[in-house]
Amino acid sequence: MYRLIALTIAMGLFAPLVCAQTQQQSCQPPTPPTFSREQNIFTEEQESDLGDAIAEQIQRSFRVIDDEEITNYLNQIGQRIVKHLPPTNLRFKFMLVDIPDANAFVLPGGRVYVSRKLVSLAQSEDEIAGVIGHEIGHLLARQLSLQMTRRFREVLGVTEVKDRRDIFEKYNQLVENSARKPKSGGSDREKDQIVADQIGLFAAVSAGYDPQGNANFFDRITENKGDTGNFFSELFGTTRPEAKRLREMLKSVASLPASCIDARSATAAGDFQKWQSAVTNYTGSGRKESLHAVLKRIVLEPPLRSDITHMRFSPDGKFILAQDDSGINVLTREPFAFLFHINAPEAKPAQFTPDSQKIIFYNSALRVEEWSVAERKLTLARELFVRKRCLQTELSPDGKVMACLDSELNLNLFDVASGAQVFQKKSFYTPDVFVLFIKQLRAALSEGELDFDDFDWINMGFSPDAHYFAAGARSMNAFTGYASENTALAVDLTTRQTVSLRGPVKKLLSNGFTFLAPDKLTGLDREKPQKSPVVSFPAGEVLGDLPLGSAKFYAPTRGNYLVVRPLKDYKVGVMDLTTKKFFLANKLSALDLYDDVFVSERVNGELGLYTATTREMRAKVVLPRNMLGRLRATALSKDLNWLAISERSRGAVWNLAKGERAYHVRGFRGAHFSDDSKLYADFPKFEQTERGVAQLELARPETSASYEIKDDRAEQIGQFVVITKPAKEDGEYDKNVILEVRDVRTFSPLWSKPFPKEAPDVYTNSQEQTMACLWPVASDAAKAEIKNDPALSKQLAAMKEKEGDYFLQALDARTGKPIGRLLIETGKGSFRISRVTITGDWVVILDTENRVLIYSLSSGEQKGKVFGSRAVVNQSGKLLCVENESGQLAIYDLTSMEKRDQFIFPSSVSLVRFGPEGKSLFVLTANQTAYVLDMSALIK
Repeated sequence: MYRLIALTIAMGLFAPLVCAQTQQQSCQPPTPPTFSREQNIFTEEQESDLGDAIAEQIQRSFRVIDDEEITNYLNQIGQRIVKHLPPTNLRFKFMLVDIPDANAFVLPGGRVYVSRKLVSLAQSEDEIAGVIGHEIGHLLARQLSLQMTRRFREVLGVTEVKDRRDIFEKYNQLVENSARKPKSGGSDREKDQIVADQIGLFAAVSAGYDPQGNANFFDRITENKGDTGNFFSELFGTTRPEAKRLREMLKSVASLPASCIDARSATAAGDFQKWQSAVTNYTGSGRKESLHAVLKRIVLEPPLRSDITHMRFSPDGKFILAQDDSGINVLTREPFAFLFHINAPEAKPAQFTPDSQKIIFYNSALRVEEWSVAERKLTLARELFVRKRCLQTELSPDGKVMACLDSELNLNLFDVASGAQVFQKKSFYTPDVFVLFIKQLRAALSEGELDFDDFDWINMGFSPDAHYFAAGARSMNAFTGYASENTALAVDLTTRQTVSLRGPVKKLLSNGFTFLAPDKLTGLDREKPQKSPVVSFPAGEVLGDLPLGSAKFYAPTRGNYLVVRPLKDYKVGVMDLTTKKFFLANKLSALDLYDDVFVSERVNGELGLYTATTREMRAKVVLPRNMLGRLRATALSKDLNWLAISERSRGAVWNLAKGERAYHVRGFRGAHFSDDSKLYADFPKFEQTERGVAQLELARPETSASYEIKDDRAEQIGQFVVITKPAKEDGEYDKNVILEVRDVRTFSPLWSKPFPKEAPDVYTNSQEQTMACLWPVASDAAKAEIKNDPALSKQLAAMKEKEGDYFLQALDARTGKPIGRLLIETGKGSFRISRVTITGDWVVILDTENRVLIYSLSSGEQKGKVFGSRAVVNQSGKLLCVENESGQLAIYDLTSMEKRDQFIFPSSVSLVRFGPEGKSLFVLTANQTAYVLDMSALIK
C-alpha cells in the first residue's frame, strides 16, 4: 500500500460521536456531527472527489472484482444498511476486492472495500453486515476527511478546497510532500474504532441484522478468545487494544432494547451460503471489456509459448500437469493430449492428490483450490487466514494441511478446511544472519527472477501419502555465533503429535532432504556429501548412501531416481539410484519421471514424452494459448505491421499485416525494426553460442549473426547499444565510468562520454532518440553540472530540503549532445523516480507513488500529473496514454491534462505504442491479442 494512503485509511478521531443511552433506548440512529470549515474543509460532495483521487492512486495495487453476479449480494447488504442512516450526500459504493488479508477498509466519500478472504471466513450474513456497518461508521463520522483536513493544513498550509480538479491537485501536492511531516494528521485510532463500532451497530441492527455479528467476527479474526480485560490488566495498563474494543462492542450490544431488532428473512442463511460459495469459488478476471474506435483486432497466431516451470505425473501415471506463469495445463498420458487448463497466474507448484483424482494448489495469499480431473472444474476453494505473515509455506499432497513458518519463526500446521491451527513449534530455529545476507544478495542479482519470499528459510516437506510432515534447519548457536545446531522435527498428521527421530534423520532434515517414498528419505550429510545416507522413516535405519551436493534434489513421481537442479551445465539432471550415476540431463528445468517414461518441455515450446533410458520420443503435444508473462524485450515497426516480443526463453516475430508468425526463436533481450526491413535482436549466450546481435530478414525467413557483445554492462535499447564501463581497468561501475552508445546494426560507435564522478541512472527512449541521465542533487556529479548553470543554481537555492531531489540531464541519444536540464523536487524523498522518457519537449516521469509527472524540458516547469504507471506520449505531443489500473488505459490532453477517453481490455496490458503521427494507438494485451485504436478524433 502506498505510504500516504496507509496513513489515511488508518482513520482519525474528530471527537466522541453522540451515541447516548437515551438515543439507544429509543432506537434512534446516531446523529451525524456538524463541523465548521475550520474543522473539516471538505463538504460531503468534495469528500467524494477526494475518495476518487485516492482510489486512482491505490486501486492498481489490488484487484477490484467488477462482476455484478458476484457483487450484487454485497451491494444489497450495504444498501440495506444505508437506508437506515440519517440523510447524507456521501455516495456509498460497495466493492469486492482480491487482497491477501481478511479485511475491509474505506476511502473518503463512500467507497467501502470488502476482501474476498473476509467473506470466505464469515459464518453468516450478520457478520458481514456488522463489518460493513463498522466501515460505514468511519464514513458517517467523517473520520477520514477530518484526518485529511489536518494533513492538508499541517503539510501544505491548505485551509480550503474548491472543485474536483483543485482537490486532485492538492492531493497530489500532499503525496509529494508527505515525508516533510510524516506524523501529521495523527489521531486516537482506538477511539476511532469504538466510535465506528457504535455507529455500525445501530446501522446494522436497524437493518435487521444480529447485533452480536460484528463482535463475534472481530473476536474470531483477532483470535482474542473473548478477552475483554480485567481489573488487574486495566490497573497495570496491559489490556490489549483488541480486548478493549471487544468490551465496548459487547457493552453497546447489551444496551440495545429489543425493539431495535427487526425480524430476519427465513431464507437469508441459505442465500448467504450460496453467495459466499460463489465468492470463494470465483475464478473470473473481474474485469468488463469496454472498447470502441477499434481499427484492428489481431490474435497472435501461433501464440508465444511461455516457459513451463513445473511438471508432474499423477500417482497412477495416467495424467500430467504442466504449469507456467499463467496457470496449469492438464494432459492425459495415453494418448498424450491436452485435457484442460486452470487459470492460476500466481499459483505455487501444483500437485495431484494421492488418489490421482484431483489437482491442488495454493498462492501466496494462502488461497487453496481443488480441481476435479474427471469433471475438469473447481470443486473446492478455501481462503486460509493466518494472522502472522508466513515466510515459507507448504501444502500437503491431499490439500488438507498447510505448513507455515511465520514471521516470528514459529512453525505451524493449519487445517485447511477449518483454518484451525493444529500444531505449533514456537521459535523453531534461529537463522544464520550471514546466510540471510547471501540470500538477499542472490535475489538482487537474479534479474528479477527470484523473490525473497521464494527462498527456503528452512527445509520442510510432506511424505507422498500425506502421513507425515517433517522440517529441519541449521540454527545459529547462541554462544559461538555459528550455524552449527541441527533443529528438526516430524509430525504424524493422523495423530498430530511429534514422532521420535532416530539415527541420522535429525541431521538429514536439518541439512536438506526429500522423501523418496512414504517410508524412506534421503538428505545431505554436510561432512560427507558423497556418502549422504538413505534412511527409513521415521525409524532411521540406514538403507544406503548417495553422492549429493549443494544443489536441490527431489524424488520424481515414481521410479528409482533422484532429480537434481542444477547439474553442471544443465538446468536439471536425473540420477539412477541403483548405479548412483546421472543418466539424463536437460537444458530446460521442467521435467518429471514415471518409471521408464519422462516428460519434459522442448526448446520450441512443445511438450515431449520420452523413454527414459533411450531418450526416444514417444509423443509430443502443443499446448494451447497462454497469457503472456513478463516481457524481456519488445519491438514494433513504425507502420505497426511487425511485432517482436520475448519472454525468458522464447521469442517470436509476427507479420501483423498478414496475421501470421514469421519467426519463432529463443529468447532475446533487445530488439529493433530498422528501415531496411530487418530485425536486430540481442540474443544472450546459449550453450556454445556467445551473446550477440543477430539480423532477421523480414522479406524472407533468413537469419545471420552480426557481432558478439562482450561488455557485461551492455544493453540493447531499440536502435542503440548502451554500454557502461569503468574508465580504469578493474574500476568500479558506480563512479568514474564511461557511457558509450553504438549503432545496433553495425556496432559502430556513435559517441561516448566520461562521467568522472558518480555514474548516472540512464533511461533511453529509442523511438524518440533521447536519453535521460539522472543523479541525486546531493551527488558530486550533479553539483558540478548545476554549478555551471546559473539558472539551475538559482532554482536549486530556492528549493527546500535537497534530500531525495534529482538532477536530470537530457541528451540526444544519436550524438550525446545535451538538449536540456531539469531539477525534480521530491518533498524530502516523498517519492522516488522509477522511470523517465523524453518525447520532444515533454519529460514523462513515473514515480513510486503510482503517478505520472509531466515536465517541460525547455522551461523546467511541471505541467501536469495523473495517477497511473505505464505512460506514452504521441509524436504530436498532444496526447498522453496512461495505464491507470491493470487493463485500463486513459487518454489525456497534454495541454489541459483533461481525460479525453478510456479503454478497458479483457486482460492486462503488455505493450502500448502510438502509431504514425500519433493518430492511432497500438495495444498488446496479455492474452496475446493486438489492438489498433483510432486516435484521430482526439488530436483534431
